[in-house]
Amino acid sequence: MLTYGCLLGALLVSSPLAARHTLRSGAAVGDSRVFRLRDSVVVEMRIDLAGMEVRSDRSVVLIPSLCDGERTIALPAVEVMGRRRALYYERNGSRTYARQPYRVVRKDRKAAQTVDYRVALPRAEWMDRLRLGVTEDLCGCGRTDPGRWVSLCEADVEFSPCLAYVTPRVEMPKSRELRGRAYLDFVVDRTEIDPTYRRNPEELARIHATVDTVYNDRDFGITRIFIEGYASPEDTYEHNTGLAKGRTRALKEYLKARYGFADSLFVTSFVPEDWGNLRRYVAESSLPDKKSLLELIDGGMEPDRKERTLRMRHPESYRILLKECYPGLRRTDYRIDYRIRGFDADEARELLRTRPEKLSLHEMFAVAQTCPAGGAEFAEVFETAARLYPDDPVVNLNLANVLLAGKKPEAALPYLEKAGDGAEAENARGVAAALLERYDEAERHLRRAAEAGLREAAENLRAIAGDGNSGRK
Repeated sequence: MLTYGCLLGALLVSSPLAARHTLRSGAAVGDSRVFRLRDSVVVEMRIDLAGMEVRSDRSVVLIPSLCDGERTIALPAVEVMGRRRALYYERNGSRTYARQPYRVVRKDRKAAQTVDYRVALPRAEWMDRLRLGVTEDLCGCGRTDPGRWVSLCEADVEFSPCLAYVTPRVEMPKSRELRGRAYLDFVVDRTEIDPTYRRNPEELARIHATVDTVYNDRDFGITRIFIEGYASPEDTYEHNTGLAKGRTRALKEYLKARYGFADSLFVTSFVPEDWGNLRRYVAESSLPDKKSLLELIDGGMEPDRKERTLRMRHPESYRILLKECYPGLRRTDYRIDYRIRGFDADEARELLRTRPEKLSLHEMFAVAQTCPAGGAEFAEVFETAARLYPDDPVVNLNLANVLLAGKKPEAALPYLEKAGDGAEAENARGVAAALLERYDEAERHLRRAAEAGLREAAENLRAIAGDGNSGRK
């Protein structure tokens, strides 16, 4: 399993625990952190007031704020009052210097005093990388010195998801197949192929094109050729058996002569009378006696008696079937099994642009690992894989992760529907829900993935649930 995104997120969000910051007033601020909690930004710090000296008739106001380098938002302040100032405030309900303070504290020189500060505010669009700081109004007169803004910590509160990419299994060998169907024409009661007879030039050309696709490519090796010949129910079962068997053999011999294939390469079979496709044709037709025809076809008569009964009881429909259906029943189906050699990373990178169908999913994934994560080339690898393997769960999961890394949750949802039920897929569904601000749904998916032991899900859960150590300093 390959993981992109966690390292970047960790560098931006987390900072090591450091010494406390002592302010001019003597207050000491520690355990500062800023983190994302769903659609809110939470600020926490511990303010130790023990070292403060506050004149009896004065207040000192500590004013935290968040900024991104261009914009600043002031947070509720902490006002620390001297003894006489606090008594006056308590007796008369006089206003504070701080507007709507977070806490008003009467300074006690003899006691240890701390303020556990915690404020949550709605996250605005500009709140991505933030710095938390504090200024002081040392005289309680509403004046602060901008140059005395003390930086406490910084954090990236934009949700940077951890995404778990799954490495496709190694495919050994890389086995593929090509299928075709030929409607060769034979002289009545003959089993030899005449390349010039009726439609045979066109039918043989289609067979050649299929075989040549594999035969002429040095990266491919044919491992088996399956041929199955079919005849229509016209005439006796014994006669039709001979035709189906002989015409199947004729195509095998034709391919052996043209390409020099060994006899051991072939597996042949035949169906003397294709009643199954005859039934399908009748069932989909508008023949007036369709119901009785189907009852006859489904009955337990032996083939020759069934064919005679069909011809005698349903002469009009029989003539239609003989003309419209029976020619299509006389056919040869074939399948070519082949293997594709393995490719190194350089070869795979070139083939990804020219012949991606030659690559296994594992080889494509190896190419992705050589690309810058999140770049256009990286995304193109997974998009190509999805075009070639649209129903593969690993392919759908990995492409969904690419889209989620680009903050495109709506585009990722169709792929997540086909991504399976593994922990990695649950993590991706949780990320998609979080990006869409459906946080209850996100937590359900992420908890399932985290309980399954997926580290990335636990990281994402901490990011949206706010129980990590984001932005500490």
